[in-house]
Amino acid sequence: MQVIVIAMQKGGVGKSTLARSLAVAAVRDGLSVLILDMDTQQSVSQWAERREADMPVVVFSTENELPKKLAQAKDAADLVIIDTPPARSTEAPAAVEAADLVLIPTTPDVEPLEQMPRTLRLCRGFQRPVFAVINQANPTGPGEVLQTREVIDAMDAKAAPIVLHRRKAHRDASAAGLTAQEYDPKGKAADEIAALWTWVRAELQNSNPA
Repeated sequence: MQVIVIAMQKGGVGKSTLARSLAVAAVRDGLSVLILDMDTQQSVSQWAERREADMPVVVFSTENELPKKLAQAKDAADLVIIDTPPARSTEAPAAVEAADLVLIPTTPDVEPLEQMPRTLRLCRGFQRPVFAVINQANPTGPGEVLQTREVIDAMDAKAAPIVLHRRKAHRDASAAGLTAQEYDPKGKAADEIAALWTWVRAELQNSNPA
């Protein structure tokens, strides 16, 4: 079992969308997937209630419950994805400590980029592999992605090679309890998620070689 943590101090950067999109991509890849929703807003849990498919399994978890839920998942899940709450909290450090890989979603805006160093310090303190994921980028604005990468580089951080753009399919899919890959399998949003999952899977294999 491997653990991916989605963490970011700033809210509104698409953490929950990223968590469930990667989870469904992993399920489509043949993995048994559990999402642990540690955000008190429970966006992923509410999405799961709208959903008809059995996988991925979504369970809400507090910080105190996390070790027990991870232990229970060890023999039942191939992959656990933990969605953490925004702002300073004790949930994020507990999740990062258990992570094999941490992803920090950020939009190409100054506010989340200003908050990113806090999350980076947390991950580096636990010596966990960490990558920023540029999310909700303007599909017609490649310049802002380049600028965002430069800011991330200046933090001595790494960014995922795949950029997720602002696409209507994510919003429409969420309303139906789906992800973009399920809602519009041939769309650009689905292609981006598939490419991101392929990269994430390779990073997991590199961090935990067989």
